[in-house]
Amino acid sequence: MLPTYNGFTHEERVRGWQLIHFMIDNSWKERGATCCITGRTDQLRLHSEIYYDWQPYTINQSLHLALHQRFKKPDAWLRIVERYGRTGTEWFTRLGLEPVDLAGELRAKYGPEIADIFTRAPLPAGVNIPSHQIYRHGPGHD
Repeated sequence: MLPTYNGFTHEERVRGWQLIHFMIDNSWKERGATCCITGRTDQLRLHSEIYYDWQPYTINQSLHLALHQRFKKPDAWLRIVERYGRTGTEWFTRLGLEPVDLAGELRAKYGPEIADIFTRAPLPAGVNIPSHQIYRHGPGHD
């Protein structure tokens, strides 16, 4: 089980990456070829701050781990921000060092339907989502 991140549950996080990979696999979205923080091209991963969106960041695996560990190991993350931040307005320089409930804020602002990302995804007309392959766990799901 993935831990909650920015208020997004395990299920929401898994469904978020399933949607991104579905879009990449069908050539409706490109996977970045370089880390958006360092420019490295090795060990690339996708990172989302908002799992109700389909705009992940491509980042190197070691930075990805440091990003997720920033609440427990802020000094390591701050060194990365200091080294690679240029203007202080880059997305990664604005990440806080305390957990937030961004998912809760989005649900409060837009309603619970915002969590149904497959219904809102910008997919071509007539595309059927392979529902049998989408992760579902919890009450009412097998």
